Amino acid sequence: MASTLTYLTKAYTMKLHHIILGMAMAAGCLTACDEVDSDKRFIGPVVPEARKNVLVEDFTGQKCVNCPSAADMVASLQQLYGAEHVVAVSIHGGSLSRDEATDKFGLANATSKAYNEHWGVSQWPSGKIDRTDGLQGPDKWAAAVLTRIIQQPAAELNIANIAYDAASKTLNLDVSVTANESVTGRLQVWLTESGVVQQQYMPDGTKNNQYVHSHVLRASVNDPYGDQLTLAASATDTKHYTYTLPDVSALRNNTPWNTQNMSVVVFFYNDQQGVMQVIDHKLQ
Repeated sequence: MASTLTYLTKAYTMKLHHIILGMAMAAGCLTACDEVDSDKRFIGPVVPEARKNVLVEDFTGQKCVNCPSAADMVASLQQLYGAEHVVAVSIHGGSLSRDEATDKFGLANATSKAYNEHWGVSQWPSGKIDRTDGLQGPDKWAAAVLTRIIQQPAAELNIANIAYDAASKTLNLDVSVTANESVTGRLQVWLTESGVVQQQYMPDGTKNNQYVHSHVLRASVNDPYGDQLTLAASATDTKHYTYTLPDVSALRNNTPWNTQNMSVVVFFYNDQQGVMQVIDHKLQ
């Protein structure tokens, strides 16, 4: 199994580079018949400019041996386009997850498990790219991200006046949505944590107790399916949110969240256009 999973990981990465290389070759063909100065010649693959940010919802589990390969795929996409343009969230749930309430290693919580059930996830890893085209395996993520990242965003997002009070464990922030066209959608605000050292089953079947988990979905600041907004073109709406981080002492996994490693993920979406824009902002 180890050799098969290693092959799959390499295949995911090769697919990503083949997509970009294909675009580069196409660009080269357009200028093949022209005389080009040596200092202006096309040298290698060109990464397309990111016009909008893309949300990658990675449905995962700590008992899923294929999931570390999917996490590597996400990291490759973020390295290629920039982490600010590929916003990832790891959503633990399902039969291959471990529940924080009952398992000292667990990272799945009530919210993340509910999302797995809502989207009908039955295989891990699976992903949703900008909430378009349903659930997809990691081998489809690179192409889906490329398709979305070159589109013009229907809306812009901004986080302002963000403040976290450590004594009360309370977060306050203002989130603004500015429409580039008339649009109706839902505004979603999540909290994620990276640098979480916790057990993970690996592709070779071993358990890695020092595995570093990234972008772990910790909580939804607002309604789990967002607050509905309708905006005319060029209009802006601002929402204020207050959220108190929960007391985890009663959980089986009672490791406190490290707010230094946490981020606020905000996205605006609807069922027709998917995620129109997404941003990631450090909590502190």
